[in-house]
Amino acid sequence: MATRRVKLSGIAYWAKVFPENRDLTGFENALVDVGGQTTIDMDLDKDNLALLKKSHSMKKGTPSKDNEGLTRIKFTRRWEDRVAGGPPVVVKADGQPWDYDVDGTIGNGSLVEVILSVYDTSRKNIVGTRLEKVKVVEHKEYNPDAEEDEPAPPPKAADKPKVKVELDDDIPF
Repeated sequence: MATRRVKLSGIAYWAKVFPENRDLTGFENALVDVGGQTTIDMDLDKDNLALLKKSHSMKKGTPSKDNEGLTRIKFTRRWEDRVAGGPPVVVKADGQPWDYDVDGTIGNGSLVEVILSVYDTSRKNIVGTRLEKVKVVEHKEYNPDAEEDEPAPPPKAADKPKVKVELDDDIPF
């Protein structure tokens, strides 16, 4: 088999697909020598997951913590790859190029389409999957102040419901 192109739609999380926000280090600094990599996590439904499996990609994913019934998979592209390094192509819904300085980053929950290259390698049982293109269909702005795991602040005194206490003056003894 040669290289297969796969187009998938899903919900984006932790999109680092620009030179300005790519992952420079990776787990235990594994990416330092190759200039880092661009990454995007996507929640895929059953149909899109089936398309990925049909391409013979080795990507498996895990159940999404944010969207019940969907599978989260991380797609990557090495920065200094011998064949196809650098950032993936990123475009808006209308096909116009995404401008990081004007359009900003891609926030969690954005609806995106990706095009992947799934390719055979020189090692018989290893199939590579590379992120080629990201199309932002429905953009959600990145909000660095919104922490998902941060607990809600306690209600202020003015927000607490007022409880009326009625005292009974009759003391039975």
